[in-house]
Amino acid sequence: MIFAAVSLVAVPASLDLGWDEVVYVSQHGKHAPPAFMSAPRARGVTLLVWPVASWLDSTVVLRLFLTVTAAASLGLAFWVWSRVSRWPGTAAIAAGLYASLWTALFYANAAMPNHYTAMATVAAVGCFLLAAAEPARPGAYLGLVAALAAVPAFRRWRLTAAVVAGLVLGGAPWAVEAELRYGGLLERIRQAGHVQGGAKPQFSLGHVISTLDGPILCRPCGSPVRWPAVLWWLALAVLMPLAVRAAHRAGMARTAWLPFVVAVAMAFPYLFLIGYSAPRFLLPTYAVALVCAAPGLAALFSTAVGQWRRVVAAVIALGFAGHLAIQAGILHHVVAEQVRGRGDWTRLVQTLQSQGVRPPCVISGHEAIPIAYYAGCRALEDRGYNRNASTAQLRQAAATGRFALLVKGSAPPDWAKDCHRIPVPNLTTSGWEVCLPQRPATAPK
Repeated sequence: MIFAAVSLVAVPASLDLGWDEVVYVSQHGKHAPPAFMSAPRARGVTLLVWPVASWLDSTVVLRLFLTVTAAASLGLAFWVWSRVSRWPGTAAIAAGLYASLWTALFYANAAMPNHYTAMATVAAVGCFLLAAAEPARPGAYLGLVAALAAVPAFRRWRLTAAVVAGLVLGGAPWAVEAELRYGGLLERIRQAGHVQGGAKPQFSLGHVISTLDGPILCRPCGSPVRWPAVLWWLALAVLMPLAVRAAHRAGMARTAWLPFVVAVAMAFPYLFLIGYSAPRFLLPTYAVALVCAAPGLAALFSTAVGQWRRVVAAVIALGFAGHLAIQAGILHHVVAEQVRGRGDWTRLVQTLQSQGVRPPCVISGHEAIPIAYYAGCRALEDRGYNRNASTAQLRQAAATGRFALLVKGSAPPDWAKDCHRIPVPNLTTSGWEVCLPQRPATAPK
């Protein structure tokens, strides 16, 4: 409940939906036509928001609902881990450290998949270890299947069956949709790779570090590295080896090595295969790494004796206080930035409406998807990662209905070069223009 309360205080429930949230919510919402679902996206979040989005057009209610589901999933995932760890309180410490991250708090009330993927991963690793340690416990197998895990099977057929069942249940909807909408599974994978800019070996650690304190997406990445945000990574680098060593000494090495390996595996594609970054991508990595690292704190404290124990306790308390201060500062900055940026969308919608662009309507161009959603319009793109129409279809939409093209800092494409360009001032970023079709005046009757 503390996690839920802090997230609601820090991130207002009235914050407009972001770009990706619009895509997921619009699939069931009644505010605007469904936005284009590109090949990499899955339907999990659309199912998560369905109970609210399908009957009520309220961002506040949706965010309150998601805050409850986020807090419940956090409690359940780390409760599973508390059944695994032999160090009292370390699951609660891991949960608290995860819940203190600005990324976890920012996305607690968001219609986004990363927090839920993180909690499913924590629960899956915990259920796997429970099932490996206590083969007669059926709940652990059911939990593993429900969490959709894919980890080594420890040579037990029931563990293998649970992992396979989880993979099938998790991947089947995406594979079926690939056949129905994308021309097959391989074609969808190809399209998904294109949307991600191509998955190829590349060193993206610098991109990831540059987003540790925002922005929420860099594509391309060029922001400077602010080193205070990196300090907790250094703490993880110290605590995880300590935890592995302590687990070895206690005869429970797999409870440290398995989450460590899973964390590395989940981080690998974002560090070495894609050329851009978003801080939310690593939430699953952080969650699993923390259940590995938390016993390191216990080991650090337990090995100190006499006066040194007080010194270690003071250092840990001081470090945690500094960590909270850094994370709170980053969260405040990111929320303020998002409030301003999404406020620009509102002012752009007001400009569109003042020019007669009202439903039913079509919007194309820069950031068309979120702006079209708030205008109640359909978004069409003939280029880029969200291409869902041809240039001929855009021409037809511009000629036959209410249509607007959004440009920012550039000229309109050739097919719209004769449009009527209306600058939109007083936004947080400059260069915005609304381009409306030039239509011949109607002759008087």
